[in-house]
This record gives sequence, structure tokens and C-alpha cells, in this order.
Amino acid sequence: MRGECGNDKLSCAYDGPPSPLINPEAVGILNQYCPFMVPGDQPSTCCNADQVFTFNKIFGFVKEEFTRCPVCFDNFISMFCLLVCSSYQSTLASANVTIDSFTKQKIVTSVDYYVARDYVDGMFNSCANVRTPYSNEKAISRMCGETASACTPENFLKFVGSKSNRLVTYDISFKETDKPFVRVGNKTFVPMNYTTTPCTDRCQCKDCNTTVCPPPPTNMSVPKWKLF
Repeated sequence: MRGECGNDKLSCAYDGPPSPLINPEAVGILNQYCPFMVPGDQPSTCCNADQVFTFNKIFGFVKEEFTRCPVCFDNFISMFCLLVCSSYQSTLASANVTIDSFTKQKIVTSVDYYVARDYVDGMFNSCANVRTPYSNEKAISRMCGETASACTPENFLKFVGSKSNRLVTYDISFKETDKPFVRVGNKTFVPMNYTTTPCTDRCQCKDCNTTVCPPPPTNMSVPKWKLF
């Protein structure tokens, strides 16, 4: 997959090699969301500048929701960074393609995305208790189709992978697995297994899955005034 096709700017079907991302603004945006994918000024990717700009518009909302816990957002966004732009995209996912009736271009209608269960659990646990910056509501309740207490990793992935919820331009079927390789027909996939960071690493205790938060310090000594 690479580029945007058709009037609805859906992802174009593409099975060629990755290409350098040369637009400086797009590289800057990609570095903001996915710094691990930008080793230099012109990273080799399976996305172009238009896709990066669309990516920024879509996921800016999610970043706001999870802004109180950068670790959660970093863990979450990594799966979309890799699906959209990774130079080894074809080993992570398979695309279902159709022909746009107006432009006659091949467009992606849905994707099967192979992800490691360890990644899914780590990502979900880092986000499950993060609250929005403008209310006491858990952010995940707005991105699951369920209340926060009823949300599961599977429900969460199903919601964010649905085109109807406007986070993606094609439906994503997340294929969770514990296997290091998945064989489908004559093709072998390597499930995405980005190393997640625990919520408690860089986020407030109350936004993480901890049972007891340490109490605030009390009886702090105040220096006495001295007269000279």
C-alpha cells in the first residue's frame, strides 16, 4: 500500500519496494508520531507525504485524548505507524483490493493485520485507565464502543479498526497471535510486536493500572523566619 487514490483518498494498492520520504514537512510529522521510523532525513517508507498529512489529521484527536499519558499514546500509535509506513509493511498485513469505478485505480478496502498478543496486552494495559484532560472520564471509553469497565483489548481493536469510526480509511481486521510467524496460503507474515513501555514509566499514578497511589507528602517542614 502506498499513496492515496480515488475521490475519497483511500489507500492505493501497491506491491513495489519502499521509497524515500523526501517531503521535509512529512518527515517532521512522521518523526513526531513515529521517531523510531525516522533514522535519517529521508527515511525509506511505504507511505507518501499525502498519507502522512492524513495520518496527522486523523490521529491528532487520539493524541489529545491520551495526552495525559505519552507512553500510552506512543504504544498505541506504533501499530498504525508500522501498518501505514513501515518499509516491511507486506510482512505485517495483507490487503483486499478493488477497482475504483471512477478513477479505475486499485484501492485498498480492508486489511488483515497480524499483531502479537503481547503487544496488544501491553498497549491496552498502558491506556486502560488514562483519563481525558478535560474530564474525569477514561479516554478509552470514547474509543471502544463500550464503557471503560466493559472494554477489552479485542473490543478496542475492533472499534479503532472500523472505517465507520473514521480513524482509518479501510477496515482493519486485527489478527492476534502468540506465534512468531503466521502462514497464510503461500505467504508468511511476521506479527507486529512493537515493544511497549509500561504506563507507570512516564505517566501519573492515577492514569495507570495501579491499585494504590502513594499519598502526597505531608508535614513538610517550613523554614522559620530569622531576624538579623
